Amino acid sequence: MGFLDRLRASPSRDAVRAEAILFDDDDCTELVAAVGESHYQDALIAVCGSRRWEKVAFDCVAALVPEPSNPYDSNAISVQINGQPVGYLSRSDARAYRRLVDDAAPQFIACQARIAGRGEGSETSNLGVFLKLPPTTETIER
Repeated sequence: MGFLDRLRASPSRDAVRAEAILFDDDDCTELVAAVGESHYQDALIAVCGSRRWEKVAFDCVAALVPEPSNPYDSNAISVQINGQPVGYLSRSDARAYRRLVDDAAPQFIACQARIAGRGEGSETSNLGVFLKLPPTTETIER
């Protein structure tokens, strides 16, 4: 059972409560696309309740969760919605945002997100995830 799975565990289980830092919308001037969402289409569909080829523009909140034990990239940052992984920051975005994510520890960074895709003229039935983040120069004040 993963950490975020424990967050959603029933009260009879060993539940862990996590806090997240959510930046002011005015501070979030960067639009960052997640990658790897093609592997998480079932989770994205479950979150937004869409049907195949239906146009989607679903606003939600996503958490940025560092994965230092990721076998492919020790700087990997998972994008999670409702405790479910739905993609990753690209390698370059993960490097750029790693300091901000690490500075937030033990809390997580949460951000406004949009699940979007399909619709008229679309070439794929896949959904994408787009994150509103602060510039990488932003700092976390405690």
